[in-house]
Amino acid sequence: MVVVFFTWQWSTYQAHNLPTDTFSDNKNVSVHEEKDKITFLAKRASNEYEIIFFQGGLTDPEAYALLCKKIAEQGYTCHLIKMDWRMPQWNYEKTSELFDFTQRDFILMGHSQGGKMAAQFAYENPGVLKGLVLLGTSHPRDIDLSNIALPTVKLYAENDGLASVEEVLENRSKLPVDTKLILIPGGNHSQFGYLGKLFTDNEASISLERQQEMILLYFLEFVDQMVFEDHIAK
Repeated sequence: MVVVFFTWQWSTYQAHNLPTDTFSDNKNVSVHEEKDKITFLAKRASNEYEIIFFQGGLTDPEAYALLCKKIAEQGYTCHLIKMDWRMPQWNYEKTSELFDFTQRDFILMGHSQGGKMAAQFAYENPGVLKGLVLLGTSHPRDIDLSNIALPTVKLYAENDGLASVEEVLENRSKLPVDTKLILIPGGNHSQFGYLGKLFTDNEASISLERQQEMILLYFLEFVDQMVFEDHIAK
């Protein structure tokens, strides 16, 4: 029974049901895989920002590939980081080795444990990032970003069994002051990626495809607002 449980548990952290063409080039995106990252290169790239994505703890990074590809299709090159042993808390600092933050403007995005470490990276590297996107995480919990001027959005799900609505709101004061908090009605933790239903997560009352559509929509609204505000400031 123990073997069966752990086999089932591990299987839920694998990527599930991705379209067969997820890693294929198309007219808008070319896909480049390296040892430490998968880059979805926007062929009509925006001059504004590139995106760095941190996977959740233990999750297959490929579970977030379709979201990254759809972001790239909108003109924002997206880099999906492959964490050693699938553990963002052990490996998030390599981001500084992979990218030159003085040459490009980057938005850091992460799910669950990846969201925690995205917040940690922002905390340890003030002024380096242009934006922060947190998905399905109660963090920051152990650090305080409230004094950092950083455009931030947090998306959280109504039926999330790993980062509940109560936990998310409890730590709201530790986010940058103007952070946008957006609830995804009917969503759960697992559907922030193309994953199986994770242990202790609640059932979603919306489809995986609908939750993914909402994540992309709210992300694009956030970035569009950033672009608008940057242009006004200039």
